Amino acid sequence: MKISIKKKKGRMNKQRQATAKAVKIDNDIVLIVKDLTKTYTVGNSTITALNKVNLTIKKGEFIAVVGPSGSGKTTLINCLGALDFPNSGKIIYNVDAKGMGLDIMLMTNKQHKKMRLRKIGLIFQFYNLFPILTAYENVELPMVIDKIDPKLREEKVKSLLKRIGLEKRMEHLPTQMSGGEQQRVTIARALVNDPLIILADEPTGELDTETTTNIMKIFLDLKNAGESILMVTHNLRIAEVADRIITLTDGEFTGEILGGKSIEDIYN
Repeated sequence: MKISIKKKKGRMNKQRQATAKAVKIDNDIVLIVKDLTKTYTVGNSTITALNKVNLTIKKGEFIAVVGPSGSGKTTLINCLGALDFPNSGKIIYNVDAKGMGLDIMLMTNKQHKKMRLRKIGLIFQFYNLFPILTAYENVELPMVIDKIDPKLREEKVKSLLKRIGLEKRMEHLPTQMSGGEQQRVTIARALVNDPLIILADEPTGELDTETTTNIMKIFLDLKNAGESILMVTHNLRIAEVADRIITLTDGEFTGEILGGKSIEDIYN
C-alpha cells in the first residue's frame, strides 16, 4: 500500500446511487476490471490500497493473485465481491453469461446484495460459518435467503456435500469439524447458487500442507468442471496450479506468469 499526506475530506461514492446499464462484452468473459482504484483516509494520510488495477477473467479460468500482506489482495477481493467500494474504475460482470455486462460500481445496494447472493461465490480464510448451524444448514442458507424451493435446496445441498466428500458430516456443527472440513463447507456454500465466479481470499491460509493439497485438488476439479476462480494468496507454491499467476505489489499488478502445474509438481 502507498501512503501520502493530504488534507482531503471524505466523500461518498455517488456512483453507488446510480443504476447500472448493460454493456455488451464477449460471451467467454466472466469479469472485466478497468482502472480499479481504492484509497483509505486515516487522519491526514491517504492510503492507496489499489492503484488502477486492470484484469480480465474468462470462463473456466483459474487466476491466482499473489503478494505479501498489505499488498492489496483482500481489498481486491472485497471490491470485486461488492463488499467494499472503490473510489474509481469499473467492475463489469457478464451477469447472464451471454455477454450482458453490468458494472457493479453503478449498481444500487439492492443489486449488490443480489450479486453477492446469486452471482459471486465468496470463500474466506476464516470460513465465516454460522456456529449454530450444521454443515448442511450453512450450505443451504444462501438458497433459503433466495427463497428457493425446499426440494431443490435439499437436492442441491446434498449433491454438493457429497461432491466435496462431506456427505457423512452434514449434521455436524463447525466446532465438530476440522479446519479443512470447514473450508470444504465454505466452498460448497459458495457454489450453491451456481455463481459466475468464485472469489477466494487466502483459502488455505489456516491449513496444514496435507489439507491445503486437498483443497487445491477441489479447486482444480472445479476449474476442470468449467468454474471460474480468482484466488488471492501469499503462498507462491500453491499459486502455481492456477492458469495465470499475477503479482500484486503496493496495490499495483507488477507481473504475470503462466502456471498450470499439477499438484504433484509443485511439491517436487
